[in-house]
Amino acid sequence: MQSFWNKKYVLITGAGSGIGKALASNLAKQGAQLILTDINKETLEAVSKELGVSVVHYEVADISQKEHWQKLAHNIEVKIGYLDVLVNNAGMSPFGFFDETSEELFDKVVAVNFNGAVIGCRAMQPLLEKSKHAVIANIASIFGVITVPMLTSYHASKFALRGFSEALRQDYQRQNKNIDVVCILPGGIKTNIANNAETDTKRDVDFAGHFNKMAMTSPKKAAKTIEKGIQKARQRILIGPDARLVVWLQKWFPISYPKIFNTLMGVNKLIGSK
Repeated sequence: MQSFWNKKYVLITGAGSGIGKALASNLAKQGAQLILTDINKETLEAVSKELGVSVVHYEVADISQKEHWQKLAHNIEVKIGYLDVLVNNAGMSPFGFFDETSEELFDKVVAVNFNGAVIGCRAMQPLLEKSKHAVIANIASIFGVITVPMLTSYHASKFALRGFSEALRQDYQRQNKNIDVVCILPGGIKTNIANNAETDTKRDVDFAGHFNKMAMTSPKKAAKTIEKGIQKARQRILIGPDARLVVWLQKWFPISYPKIFNTLMGVNKLIGSK
């Protein structure tokens, strides 16, 4: 039986590590033709070399920059001519209270996590429309559903990405376009995103250590869930038991969930109880 992914052209941003790398590896085994980007040249080249002939094009890119997307779209147009799946995976994590976070860092987080995906969807839409059936997969977060302290910019970007994804799906449906949009909501994934988090705060908070301790899902398992969800074009893909818990809490305790979640996930212990 031929794989759903056989000979499908898939663009994955942030493919040099974490979920992006795991998803690229998963799809390569199923016959997908991969176009990979990452801001880190070394990790991108390493992944591309590892996956061999499955990678038809790779390109270093900062997804917050419009000109980088335009260049990538041009190269795909010339080399391939169309695109089947766009996975907006690249992102960054900050931490710190709002008044301790510089305007520059806040804007950078929104530019990478939200604006980059929006620019990417706009740049790739003409190529996706040339596919028989295309999918845009935007990787948001459970922190696009609920909030915790010290992540204002991250929440702003991920809530926006979730709303954009759901609205874009409706736009395409009303326009009878051949593009489905899925929004992926991972819980804690065992990646380096917390280790690479940027901050302006001088507080002694072991954000990375706490995140790594609480993360419940491996990138490989997350990639498997994402792959299946994209196949079925599900509107929302939850990853991990913590993601399912978050959706349940928000549904049944829309006002009081912070007290429950912050206690369960050790947030109060990390930064002090309130």
